[in-house]
Amino acid sequence: MDSLLPFDHQLYSLYMDDMNNSQGFYITPSEDGSASLAGVRPVAGDHSGDHHRERAERAARFAVDEHNKTAAGVKDLLEFHGIMNLNWQPTVCAMYYITMVATDFDGYPAYYEAKVWEKLNSGYKVELFRAAPYRLKCLDAFNETICCVGINDLLPWMNESYLFYKCFYRIRSELLGVSIIRGEEWNFYRGVLWFKSRAELKECMKKYVGETMPCSNKVYDFDKDTLS
Repeated sequence: MDSLLPFDHQLYSLYMDDMNNSQGFYITPSEDGSASLAGVRPVAGDHSGDHHRERAERAARFAVDEHNKTAAGVKDLLEFHGIMNLNWQPTVCAMYYITMVATDFDGYPAYYEAKVWEKLNSGYKVELFRAAPYRLKCLDAFNETICCVGINDLLPWMNESYLFYKCFYRIRSELLGVSIIRGEEWNFYRGVLWFKSRAELKECMKKYVGETMPCSNKVYDFDKDTLS
């Protein structure tokens, strides 16, 4: 019994916050790469040879195919393009929490979330399939009062799931959407938060100016002209 590691209440509380907020689609990586026993854990890296990513991609394609079988019409059909964020949980085989990019009938790319159970020797079962809650909806995009604020100098691992579930979850009801502009050749990553109005944007940003971004030593670097 002396060899058992002590229970870390702080890490467990952090894990449960992530699970409650994201339903498993965002889990904060641990510093030493450890994970809760039988808990949901992130899959690092994006190389195609990774064992979990290969199996998760098959699960993601299955989820899109299942969605398309029940689509109301041609315009609701989706085409899978890739995995943006991946978590998995060891079960009898595995449970995958997949954030993917898929395009619609018009070729517009958007993020979708799928929870897929890989069953032992019997294929897959889709537990959940939905548009990512931070996806900017088409109707909102054409609203004349919509406005946005940029977050400069993000780190490469800071994706949309991190911004929505970890950074800005407490103002989720005010957010219309979250996106990231990526310029990987120039190591350029810039976040964009969308709001219904400029007044709502400025009020929400007061809670974050000068604060440090979770799991990093970076201070939120918002566009100054937007907040002035």
